[in-house]
Amino acid sequence: MLNKIKNSPVLRLRDFRLLASATFFESVTRGENVVLGWVILELTDSPFMVGLAMGIRHAPAFFLGLTAGTISDLVDRRTLIRSLMATATLVAFLMGLLLAYGKSELWHLLIIPAIGGTCHMMINTINRSFVFDLVGPENGLLGMSYLALAMRSGGLVGALVVGFVLGKWGAGAGYFAISIGCGCAFLILTLIKSPGQSAPSKKGNLSNGFYEFWQELKRNRTLSALVFIVMSVELLGFTSQALMPSIARDIWDMGPEGLGLLNAFSSAGGIAAIAIISIFGQKGRQGVKFIIVLHVFGIALLLLGLAPTVYVAIIAIFVMSGMMALSDLFSQTLLQRLVPNDLRGRVMGAWTTAVGTAPLGSLEIGALASVLGVTAALSLHGSALILLAIVTMLTFRKLREV
Repeated sequence: MLNKIKNSPVLRLRDFRLLASATFFESVTRGENVVLGWVILELTDSPFMVGLAMGIRHAPAFFLGLTAGTISDLVDRRTLIRSLMATATLVAFLMGLLLAYGKSELWHLLIIPAIGGTCHMMINTINRSFVFDLVGPENGLLGMSYLALAMRSGGLVGALVVGFVLGKWGAGAGYFAISIGCGCAFLILTLIKSPGQSAPSKKGNLSNGFYEFWQELKRNRTLSALVFIVMSVELLGFTSQALMPSIARDIWDMGPEGLGLLNAFSSAGGIAAIAIISIFGQKGRQGVKFIIVLHVFGIALLLLGLAPTVYVAIIAIFVMSGMMALSDLFSQTLLQRLVPNDLRGRVMGAWTTAVGTAPLGSLEIGALASVLGVTAALSLHGSALILLAIVTMLTFRKLREV
């Protein structure tokens, strides 16, 4: 197994290794879910406000996802990623200063993280297309797997570090840790030399770029169906992350360190699932695997809602996170396989726009938890996700054949 990883064709590419390393440090920012969610919950004592804060932070993905993907098809992706990473570093540092000196107000916690979220949304959208540029379509799934491993590993470290720093030195220090991760990512990105063997060759303008992709969506029904499925999975499954602070504090009586621990198990589940796929899952129909993942995802979410002990809840979080990671991995790879090379940035923009519906889901699940309780909210979402998986399996035949 180790020899297979060592001899991987994508890991022999210097620029891909640099991109994966930068992604690891950039993903430390996932610890922001720990510090932001905890600060909002302590300030307002409202799961709904936590959902609102998370929703606002991720809202730019819906409004700017396709724009980010279109721009990345028209310019040098390396320059764009570096500029965005530098901006994200400054935003996190500013938020840390406000919290450290006690100058932050509720509107700061709602608006400033949304600016950082915009930067990270655009970075992640571009990175996924840049992977295919560097490794080529023949190694696309493998490259995406290793990028996802780097992302999840960084998220694991970020959750642990930020949770520890939050508990020991406060929220401002948590954001300083995030800014350090972003700064390291920026420095690594400056070392990447090549635009990639499969970088888009066609140039144009934004209006033509939007029109070309719209025509592709109308022509390619499988593509349109997959974008819709991704959006539905985001609304039903991924928005459960907005309830993590309430799960930790209100159900299992944990402090910020416990919340960090739950998020660490979440990252670990994603790492384990992607590692298995990167070694053993390269062959076979990826569409069928994607549908299986949706079924297991729904079951794990339902189990989390009904968990009788914290240990069962941790297992459910571990499995659920693995399915989240694989859902992202398969959907991103499938979408890029379904379009011409010059549209890959735009299709990743469409993916980002689909997952950008998360703010609606975060608001909905937060409101549902406030009215019916966290357990009922998780159980209802898990049941609905299982139903979506069944409908997808029975309805979208062409997707099963990809």
